[in-house]
Amino acid sequence: MKKVSLDTWIQLLGMLGLLGGLVFVGLEMRQSQRIALAAQVQARAEMQTDRLLSSIEGNIDGYTLFTDANYSFPALTEEEKQVAILLHQWKGVMLENNLYQYRTGLFAEEYWRQTRNRIASWYNNCELRPNIDAQYVESFVSYLRSLPDRCVE
Repeated sequence: MKKVSLDTWIQLLGMLGLLGGLVFVGLEMRQSQRIALAAQVQARAEMQTDRLLSSIEGNIDGYTLFTDANYSFPALTEEEKQVAILLHQWKGVMLENNLYQYRTGLFAEEYWRQTRNRIASWYNNCELRPNIDAQYVESFVSYLRSLPDRCVE
């Protein structure tokens, strides 16, 4: 049996170290890409929410419509209905973003449990439910379709 020289062992260890370093760099790049994509989704959500909420800035009465439990939709005036619809759309954008953040591992499990209930409540507000196919990305639509639907007659 041939004896392996010390130089060969050193070269082998060096190559293993280099390979380990490359794997680590690859994992870091993957994580950085995930964070960058999440930042893009977050920026898109912020842009949409700014657009939705800018029309009701300074409308103190509109803030009473923020929580669905504070009102009965049919009893609202036309202006109040428009504000309620905008706020509901805003919530949808935020919830869509939260689902994306959760699926990419950037949203804590304890917050997700709370958000999951909020999504179900938002989706089952039958009077305000939007056309989800037209307004939201497919992954969010698929998630919504997996929920129990209280609006089906």
